Amino acid sequence: MDPANVLLALEEQKKWRERRKRLQDRIRQLTRRRLSLEKELENVRRKVSEYDRLLAGLKERILDQKPVPPMVQGR
Repeated sequence: MDPANVLLALEEQKKWRERRKRLQDRIRQLTRRRLSLEKELENVRRKVSEYDRLLAGLKERILDQKPVPPMVQGR
């Protein structure tokens, strides 16, 4: 193998190592982002559940109250 081809092969090898490193870094970054979003989604689901229980309690209280007759205005 002549020296020019050896240098070309080494440059290609370096290029692909750098590309692989960039891809691995990006995968790590996306994994961290996914974990962060999963945590945020869990918090939102917890809040939705909490508000659903609160709303159900309010609806129950409203339905249990005696209806108030409408006021008739005098003329």
